[in-house]
Amino acid sequence: MSLDAATYLGHLRAYLNAAYIVHDGTGGAVELREKYFAEDGVKRLDRIISLGLAGPGIAFKLDHDEVGGGKKSGNGNKPPLFHFLDDRAKPWSKRCDFVIFHVCGRALHADCIEFKSKSLDHNTIVPQLKAGVAWCQSLKRVIEHYTGERKTLKVRKFVFADNTAPGQFVDARRQLSADPSIRYYHFDEVNGQSLIALQNASVEEI
Repeated sequence: MSLDAATYLGHLRAYLNAAYIVHDGTGGAVELREKYFAEDGVKRLDRIISLGLAGPGIAFKLDHDEVGGGKKSGNGNKPPLFHFLDDRAKPWSKRCDFVIFHVCGRALHADCIEFKSKSLDHNTIVPQLKAGVAWCQSLKRVIEHYTGERKTLKVRKFVFADNTAPGQFVDARRQLSADPSIRYYHFDEVNGQSLIALQNASVEEI
């Protein structure tokens, strides 16, 4: 059955493995946190980005090191995203950093977000965000098959980076030239902004 956006999000909270949820939207915003190396290449720092919500929302860290006993798998990769499937060099081993589910009015949004340093090389960004959308599709289908609950998701793809001169990688609307469905933002531009205010020329309904 088709549910309203807030009810469906409530079901997602119950269905998703809580170990992957990094922020529950308390306080009207979600907080994304990722470790990165300083320019000296040695010191690890925390990058923290806060994004405002127009309604309820949850932030899900798809690229999570700590799930699965807190250790990476024996082949050096992150723990399998689908534990019943082999993850070695398979398409589903790719994933974006974060997926944020949030309600705005009657619509349920899923924003797939990849954090990068300065590089906007499409060879990693495009497959990771494509895999994020595929994961959203898979999650939606699993829920439908087992519960019968349905809701259209409005999916957008973003890359946030520290690149102050992205001109060679983006078009006039700051969509990625290699994949115009992906919108680029600098970290400083998005921190503290409302998610619904972020622009993307491409919205995919699944």
